Amino acid sequence: MSPLVREPQQQRSREKFARILATAARLLETVPFDQLSTKQIAAEAGMSVGALYRFFPDKEAVLETLEHSWMEEDLRLLAAVTAPEAVAACPSSERFLARVVEAYAGRFRVQPGYRHAWFNVPTSPSMAGEADAVDRRIAERVHEVLAASFGLADTAETRRRTDLAVAVGTRMLGMAFREDPEGDPEILADAALMMDRYLFAPARSIPGA
Repeated sequence: MSPLVREPQQQRSREKFARILATAARLLETVPFDQLSTKQIAAEAGMSVGALYRFFPDKEAVLETLEHSWMEEDLRLLAAVTAPEAVAACPSSERFLARVVEAYAGRFRVQPGYRHAWFNVPTSPSMAGEADAVDRRIAERVHEVLAASFGLADTAETRRRTDLAVAVGTRMLGMAFREDPEGDPEILADAALMMDRYLFAPARSIPGA
């Protein structure tokens, strides 16, 4: 989150802060980010632009705060989908990975502004670093579950593969939702299948290694 953002302490200010973020997310559904203004966000949120500036210096800071909140939700989703009871309900590693994919697919379907920001808003360098850190935590937790519950070998090679599988799975999520707001079901299914087959494929020898 931008260090210029002033997070409120009082309840009334927290409500205004949350309203600004919710309004910006909703506006992203119909207004291109380069055309969106702090004045428009403030007006739609029912406050003056001066009130908005008490918390955010510009619209970029609003977006960064939104993205930060979305990444925090990514980690909460990860905790839920990898909880012991959730994992125990999966009959196979592929089914577990499909549930992970489906959990994150739900963000595109129901989170206002999420899909638009994914495809149309450039990520700032600071947020790119935070996104990379979240992806690493997702890969680490997925590897832990696969090793503990589905027999994946716990090696440097499988950890490397899990990093790559999560990166490719994330790319396939984007492909599934680029044209279809509900997500192409075949691409989503293939994302889980691809990750499962790759992660459990026999280790290969590298010439000269």
